[in-house]
Amino acid sequence: MSTDTTSAVDQPDPRQLMEAMAANNPAFRELGVEIIEAGAQRSRFAMRVKPQHTNTFGVCHGGVTFALADLAFGFTCNARGERSMTAGASIEYLAPIPLGAYLYADVTEAAIKGRNVYYDVRLHLEDGTTTAIARGRMRILGGPVITDPEANS
Repeated sequence: MSTDTTSAVDQPDPRQLMEAMAANNPAFRELGVEIIEAGAQRSRFAMRVKPQHTNTFGVCHGGVTFALADLAFGFTCNARGERSMTAGASIEYLAPIPLGAYLYADVTEAAIKGRNVYYDVRLHLEDGTTTAIARGRMRILGGPVITDPEANS
């Protein structure tokens, strides 16, 4: 739930901000993350689990799963239009993610307290199986996320 009182006219376009961020984020590109739905309070991302994302046992490495969750809630918060950074996060792993699976990260804004914004992330497979749940805390630093939104369109 947002307490922002600025008008919709003053709000940046979340997809445009996320796409500009993605163009400048090597981790996002290297993991092959896709923006499915873009919003400042709710969004969805996805990635295909490739061989380079797996661990010794042939399933998605927990660090890759965590990276997807962190990127997802980070992009969602920055879609508010103010520069923000991850201040804390935790994850609970519930099921292995097989090689070749499409992994989704659904992000929901949970709370705002001062300059801290909290997000819940549900990571799941195409069939709906929840593989992990994460909670992230973003700290709003202020200032523009990107200087020229048209620069990366």
